[in-house]
Amino acid sequence: MDAPDAGTPSDRPGAADMPPREPDTDTPRREPGTDTPRCGPSAEAPRCGPSAEAPRCGPLDLSEGATPSAGELPREVVDALVRAAARSPAYDGPPPTGSGVTVLPGHRTLIKVQHRRHETLAVCLEYERVRVAAAIPAPALLDHGEIVVGGARRWWTVLERVPGSHSGGGPLLPRRQRAVTAVMRRWHDHAPPIGRRLDAPGSALMFFGEIRLRDPSCAARLAAALDQACRGAPMTAIHGDMAVGHNVLFTGARLRAVLDPGAIQVGPPMLDLAWCIAVDLGLGGTVESALAGYGGGMDHERLDRLLPLMLARRRFDLLNQRRPVAAERLTAHLRARRPELLGWLPPPDPVPSRVPG
Repeated sequence: MDAPDAGTPSDRPGAADMPPREPDTDTPRREPGTDTPRCGPSAEAPRCGPSAEAPRCGPLDLSEGATPSAGELPREVVDALVRAAARSPAYDGPPPTGSGVTVLPGHRTLIKVQHRRHETLAVCLEYERVRVAAAIPAPALLDHGEIVVGGARRWWTVLERVPGSHSGGGPLLPRRQRAVTAVMRRWHDHAPPIGRRLDAPGSALMFFGEIRLRDPSCAARLAAALDQACRGAPMTAIHGDMAVGHNVLFTGARLRAVLDPGAIQVGPPMLDLAWCIAVDLGLGGTVESALAGYGGGMDHERLDRLLPLMLARRRFDLLNQRRPVAAERLTAHLRARRPELLGWLPPPDPVPSRVPG
C-alpha cells in the first residue's frame, strides 16, 4: 500500500481562525397553518426546478459496464484518511485511536471520510453549494483534502457538528415527515442541478445496488421499470436518500440537519419523494403526511408509478436487515398497488445486511 502524502487541504479557514457556529436556538419561523419550520430562502429567491427549461430525463443506461463499484474501501485506507483529516486545524477533537471508523466526532466539528469506492469529493463540494444556495439546514464544510493511499486519491472532510439525533417512528413522526418533505421541496425548487444525473451511464443500476449484488437480473428488471417511469420527466437537484429514517437529524419535531446526499444528484423530483415516502412508511408513516409537507404542484401520476418501485427496493433492504415488521408494512402497500413486484424480489441474504437504515 502506498504511503499517504501530506494531503491537499482547502483554503478555507480552520477552527483556529474562526469561531464555530453556535447552534440555532431561536424558534423557527413557521409556514402559516402548519407546524413545519421555514428554513430556506425567502420567497424572492430564484426557483430552479421543475420548469419548462428543466432538463428532461433521457433513456436510462441499463448496462453493467459503466456502473461504478459501490464496494467498501479497505480498513487501512479509511484509517489513513482519518489520520490525515485529524491534522486539519479545523478539527477540534481528540486524535483518532480506533480503526475502521468513518465518522469521528470532535467538540463542535467532526471528521467524515470516504469509505466506499464510488463516493467522490465533488459531491461534498456540490453539497456545500446546495446548502448555501437553497439555505438547507446542513453541516457547514470547514475543510477538505485528498491523499494518495492504496494507489488512488481518496478524500476526507471536516464538517460542523450539528446538534440533534437520528429519528424513528413514534408520535412525532407525522410532524417530522412534513418537516423533511418541506425541506425536500425547497431543495428541488432552489438548489442548482449539479452532479451525477440519473440518466448518466451506469446510474440506473446504482440505484438498485443492494439488489444488484444479490440478483442482477432482478435489478435489471427494476431498472427497466424505472426507465419507463422516469423517461421524459423534468429533472432537478435531488438529495437521493433523505427521509425521517435516513440522513436527517432532529431535536423533537424540529429538523436540525440534512446529511449525506445519495449517489444520484440530478433526477426527477418525484423519484426523490417516492424513496422518502417508502423509507418512512416502514417506520409507520403515511403518504398523506409526506405530501402535506411537500405542498402543491406535484406530478401525482409519476409519483404513483415510482412509489411501488421504491417500496420494492426498500422492502428488500428491510428484509436483509432482519426488520420483518417494517418490511410487512411495505408488503401491505405493495399488495394494494403492484402485487406482482413481490414476485420479482429475491429472497433475503442468508447473512444480515450491515447497511444502516
